[in-house]
This record gives sequence, structure tokens and C-alpha cells, in this order.
Amino acid sequence: AEDAVLIEKDGPVARLILNRPEKGNALPFASLDRLVELLHQAEDDDDVKVIVLKGRGASFCVGDDFEDIARAYGHSSAEPGKRPPRLSQRARLSIDRHLGGNVMAFQNSAKPVIAQVHGHCVGIGIYLVEVVDLAICAHSTRFSHAEQRLALAGNTFHLASQIVAYGPKKARELLLFGDQFDGRQAEAIGLVNRSVADEDLEATVEEWAAKVARNAKDALVMGKAVHAMALASLGITGSFYGGMVGHALATNVKFEPDDFNFFRERRDRGTKAAFSGRDAHHSDDDPS
Repeated sequence: AEDAVLIEKDGPVARLILNRPEKGNALPFASLDRLVELLHQAEDDDDVKVIVLKGRGASFCVGDDFEDIARAYGHSSAEPGKRPPRLSQRARLSIDRHLGGNVMAFQNSAKPVIAQVHGHCVGIGIYLVEVVDLAICAHSTRFSHAEQRLALAGNTFHLASQIVAYGPKKARELLLFGDQFDGRQAEAIGLVNRSVADEDLEATVEEWAAKVARNAKDALVMGKAVHAMALASLGITGSFYGGMVGHALATNVKFEPDDFNFFRERRDRGTKAAFSGRDAHHSDDDPS
């Protein structure tokens, strides 16, 4: 977990770096915990004014680690052809309170966070981009909310934030279809502040971080605190707690015989075959 997430500090800028490039920076639960620990470390460092969240390698973050998900929710403990054991609701809620709290930590961070996004950005990756203060991506970035295509019921933790950001109809479209979209489209719908040419991404983020860092420390921290209060007054902060319960229910889907079950396919045939099966199942909806 310590090697999978790193922190670097350069004057008033702290950089949280996802460091599993060989896995597309997929985040195991322990690495997500470590990421939040480093976020708090940067928050507590009085020299730091702004935090940049980025990933090494070809992608920002391809989502949660499937091994962790399968193990945590019991998908990996059943023999092929047999039903996995059902977790108790209290066990599911314990997992999801922890996961939701980690996402909420970034929404309510004491200092501004800028996401620097490239490559693939899905799952927990897109969640973090949606809740941080600012986000800049490369034109070639591939975003998607693929949760329902993975046999889950879609994002629940910060659904209220998505509805406010995208509008209720667009939020439902993103979650129901799970289609990929690029950086320019992400800017158009308000997921990111700016989409730039791939070669300009690093320089643009550094320019924005330096611009934020010109503000007074008290102004930045108190401004962020008031922002968090405004989110709470809109009900967005409180919706996280409902989202934790919702996620416990959303991961407890009953499958009908003709439903595509990604985790069952992954268990029986492997990850690559499961993705192929998923894409084939949805091919009429999304030719890409």
C-alpha cells in the first residue's frame, strides 16, 4: 500500500501520486486507505497550500482492484457453477461506510485538490475526479461510469453531487449506459474544468496549482470550509450516508438467468474473458 501511493512536496504544492502503473493504478482498498492518510498529511502540513492528485504510467486510475472487490463481497469464495455465500447486511455496510468515508475525505479536504487526469479514468478514479475542487484532463482521456455494466447498481456515494453537476437526466444517462467519453466531452458536461492537449496537461496543472498557491493560507482553508458548509446545506454531504447504505444494497444484486454477471464470469473464465463477455453483451448499445 505504501509503494502504491506516494507523496511529493514542492514548496506550497503537495502531489499525491498513484503508483501502480503496471495495473493502470487500480486502487486496492488498502491503497485507498493510504491515499487518504497522505491526503490528511498534506492537509496538516502548514506549508502546503494546494494538493495535486495524479497517476503514473498510462492511466490516471482504472478503478478499484477487482481482486479486492471479489474477495470483500464474496465473489471469489464460491466454486465454479455455485452461488457465492451472501454477506450479511452489516458486513456490507461496514465495507461501504469505509469506502464512502474515503471518497468523502476528498470532497471535504481542508485544502484545494486538483486532479490531473489522463488515460483511463473509471470507478474510484472518476469518483475522486467528481468530488475534488478542480480537474484538468488530456483530450485523449477515456472516462466512463461502468458500474452497472459490471453487475452493480451504479454509483451511490455522491449521486447528489452528480445530479447537481450534470443535471438529473445526464447523470442517469452516464450511469445507465456506461459509455466511454473523452476529455472534450468531460469538459462539456462539467466533469472537468478544462481539457487540454496531452502534451500540455502537466504544464497546465502546474500553472493552475501555482495560481491557487498565490492565495493566502487562511483564505484557502476558510474558503474551502465555507464551500463544505454550502455542500452540507444543499444536502450533498448528508447524501453520502444514504449512499453508503445504498451501496450495500447495490452490491447485493439478485441475477436472473439472462442477466450478465461480470464477477461470475471473471471467477469462472478470467478477467479478460469477463470483459469480452461484458462488451459483447452491451455491443448493440455501444458499438465502441
